Amino acid sequence: MERFEDCRQVNSLVDEFCDEYLTEEKVRDWVHSCGIPRAVHEAFFKSTLGTYCMPVNLGGIDCPFIERAALITRITQRAGAMMPFLTDMLTCALLSTMRAQSQQEIEDEFLERTGALTFSQAFSEMGAGTDASAVETTVTVEDGVAYIDGEKTFVSGGQFSSDVLVLARDPLHGQADGGLALWLIPIDAPGVSTFPLNTVGQEMLAAASVKFDRVKLLPHWQIQTEGKLSSMMKRQYDLGRILICASSLGLASAAMDDVLNHAATHMTKGQILGTLPQIQEKLTDMEVKLRAMEMLIRDAAHEADTQEHGFLDCALMKRFVPKAATEVASEALQIFGGIGYTDNTRVGRIWRDCRGNQIAQGTDEVMVRYAAKLLIERR
Repeated sequence: MERFEDCRQVNSLVDEFCDEYLTEEKVRDWVHSCGIPRAVHEAFFKSTLGTYCMPVNLGGIDCPFIERAALITRITQRAGAMMPFLTDMLTCALLSTMRAQSQQEIEDEFLERTGALTFSQAFSEMGAGTDASAVETTVTVEDGVAYIDGEKTFVSGGQFSSDVLVLARDPLHGQADGGLALWLIPIDAPGVSTFPLNTVGQEMLAAASVKFDRVKLLPHWQIQTEGKLSSMMKRQYDLGRILICASSLGLASAAMDDVLNHAATHMTKGQILGTLPQIQEKLTDMEVKLRAMEMLIRDAAHEADTQEHGFLDCALMKRFVPKAATEVASEALQIFGGIGYTDNTRVGRIWRDCRGNQIAQGTDEVMVRYAAKLLIERR
């Protein structure tokens, strides 16, 4: 079933791309290899879809954020798995918060050095999560030379990216931003090490830990934030949460598609499975959750475009959507029965990917704190 039906142009573009490049057999191979082939990635960015992953002043399409969310929902639904284009979209979202000069400088350097505008975000740490004030990765200066030490975790795309954007404690260069700064560091710089994370799902996001051991920083690696880092990070996390929830909706919709086909055709004790009252109740409740998920994503995306309300809708969305998606996938697995607990169906993989989104970009529990604070402030 198609979500965001008003975004038909985006959905149509995604369907054309998926018809040419995606099959279940290919997706399974990509999951096992923790990534998609370079040719598929390049084809995506050469198509119109690639313009949805670029800032407007770098050739990207100017559109409501709901259309970007719809793209992620549809391509995730078609794949039945988290796709690395989500990471690319997050990169776009972050670039769009930077000043135009920084955007252009980054594009020029990347196109000259790697031929593509892609890098990973290294913000999270084991003891910090999405709390920027708790980061321990630190920049020090000795004899006029800056060095960085620390370790970042759950860096999406960190296994294959050429560069990582690092949030670090930096008393000197981050004076205007509460002692924090952003550095865009090549992954092959001396002292940088990457370690793949063996996650139980979301394998195509190729998560990694990245360690910095007295890495010498070149001045042009610093991103100029001019006292706006806090607002940049807040907006980045919220846009990321919208896209994470969009992928959750796509995953849950894929599970629903599969289980509806199963319920309509599978026979049990002489009856079609979908005629049993217990199954009908499950399917009905699953669709209610899917429609509620779509509504909350719409509200949050609209809020992201207007930036009027302190992103309460974003916190409410992130609190509900990933958990509801996991529940939908779990019910789909239950309806499939024993075969659902094998790799003969997609629902087990979908459930694992859904579950990870309850942690990514801020846990369910953290969203309660954010939402409650904003609700009380608006009383």
